[in-house]
Amino acid sequence: MAVNMEYIKKLMGWCPICKNTAQQTKQSCSFANLIPVSGKTGNSPEFRTSNVVFRANTTLIFLLFYTGISLLLRYPGDISFFMIGLLLINSCYYFLFLKTLDAAVLVDRFGVHLQAFKLKRLEIPYEEIERVGSYRIEKRSKKMTLLLILGVIFCAFVVYHMAVVEGEWKIPLLLISMLPFILFGERKQKAQFRDLNTQLYIKTRHKKWYELTPYYSLITDETSAAELKSSIERYREGV
Repeated sequence: MAVNMEYIKKLMGWCPICKNTAQQTKQSCSFANLIPVSGKTGNSPEFRTSNVVFRANTTLIFLLFYTGISLLLRYPGDISFFMIGLLLINSCYYFLFLKTLDAAVLVDRFGVHLQAFKLKRLEIPYEEIERVGSYRIEKRSKKMTLLLILGVIFCAFVVYHMAVVEGEWKIPLLLISMLPFILFGERKQKAQFRDLNTQLYIKTRHKKWYELTPYYSLITDETSAAELKSSIERYREGV
């Protein structure tokens, strides 16, 4: 009986030294249709990244903070009202900073979507995009680091001189109140972002009346910048 079974196996093509190839034919593949269909981009994959910082957000928050502090320093009130105003300004500043951490960019077939750009959502249609470019941001040199340290030392000297020698208390309190925010912001950015070494800019054809420039600038990592640029150009070719 055993001889008959061995004869049947050999007759059917079974080989004892061959491995089972049935499972080897199954491969985990991911296909994407990148060919334009009827003048439109087909099933191109969407690309989204949250490892991004908008320069416009930094400028907007700085202007708002500078305006609030300027008005507060001009008010000739006592220290109690000054501390209350300083607390309100810093609270608003913290809230705006946390809103900017929700920044993200999504590229799909409808356009380029900027989340939390100037604290709002913005969509740029591909018909409005004229050019997309990017360049690598150089790391801070040792000379710039030394100048930054000297600037911090000079600010500390100014605070000491104004507080001890001249008896001025507003500006020293203002600078001291900013220290926790600076430490919190630096720690938050290091924990959430990585390799922010590339700037990507999108130039539009028609500038809005309230916009200073037709450029939308963002800072991200090199890989995300290349993917964003490639996705935008691919969709533009399919429009």
